[in-house]
Amino acid sequence: MRRSTRHAVEGVAIGGGLAAVASTAAVGTILGALLRTAMTSPPPVDDGPDALLDTPAVAPDIIPVRSVADGNPIHVEAYGPPDGEVLVLAHGWTCSTKHWYAQINAFSDHYRVVAYDQRGHGRTPLGKTRLSTKLLGADLESVVTAVTDDGRRALVAGHSMGGMSVMAWAKDFPGSVSSRARAVVLTSTAAVEIIQNLAVVPEGLPRYTKPFERAVGRLVATAPIPLPHTTASPRVAQYIALNTQSRLAHVEFCDHMVSECPARARARWGAAMLDLDVWQGVLNLDVPTAVVVGTDDRLTPRKHSDAIVAQLEKQDVLLEYLVLPHTGHMANIEEHDAYNRLLTDVLDRTKDRATRV
Repeated sequence: MRRSTRHAVEGVAIGGGLAAVASTAAVGTILGALLRTAMTSPPPVDDGPDALLDTPAVAPDIIPVRSVADGNPIHVEAYGPPDGEVLVLAHGWTCSTKHWYAQINAFSDHYRVVAYDQRGHGRTPLGKTRLSTKLLGADLESVVTAVTDDGRRALVAGHSMGGMSVMAWAKDFPGSVSSRARAVVLTSTAAVEIIQNLAVVPEGLPRYTKPFERAVGRLVATAPIPLPHTTASPRVAQYIALNTQSRLAHVEFCDHMVSECPARARARWGAAMLDLDVWQGVLNLDVPTAVVVGTDDRLTPRKHSDAIVAQLEKQDVLLEYLVLPHTGHMANIEEHDAYNRLLTDVLDRTKDRATRV
């Protein structure tokens, strides 16, 4: 090898090695700062248990459902009177039907409250089909169809990835949304560019870390690493998913639920949402729609909800925009009383849409 060529190769190798060291250092700095911020933030308020987060006293009816996409079984639970007005609840990434306990316990005395486990979460198997937002919409279509075949319409609420499920449903099954949904509630969610707009990285870090913030978001979303429940994990969960004024009961409930999600499912769904784009679903919504977001949401910051609301106003389908102060990503848990009042209001204002004509 000629000396000049060898020197060039050595230069590229050295440059690549230095870049790798720099990127590793930047990522380490960001993750270290995140952990330090989480551990030094105000601790949650220990004001006792929250009865609305208790396991429902009455066991649910299990509704057999298979996805229209590939036949994968979906675990669906139904609480309350079989002939009651229907609510369908779609939980978010790393959660399960437990996410909706505060709504199940509040509404199942008089309403038929239906919650299901997303693929790979809770009791729904991950399946073999490549995960995508299209699959989220197809699975929701399967659930809603199964519980509204008697002519009833459902209030369909989705949180985070569940909200993306609703928008994916509207994107691919707009006719079904029009005929089977009396109303929609989008909670702590986004339609596009979720990784690009995460707000979990602490402020004030060295300038050299800035180009690597998105890489940290991707790493956190897609790494198939188990998340055991430890003494530190509630503080991290509080920082990322809740807020600095959280109740200890809420933090521990969310931390336990998230730690139960299999690492493989969490990583594969995280990868599936990297290039999120269900904006067409927003454009297709033609039923009364409410939007809910917390001012302290780090995972789906308010800018996402603002954009969705602006579009829904243009389409004249916005029913209400509820912005909850001092509230993080888990809005329907952290502020369940306000959230449940919103659901009650939506149900009251859409009584004329409770059944198909």
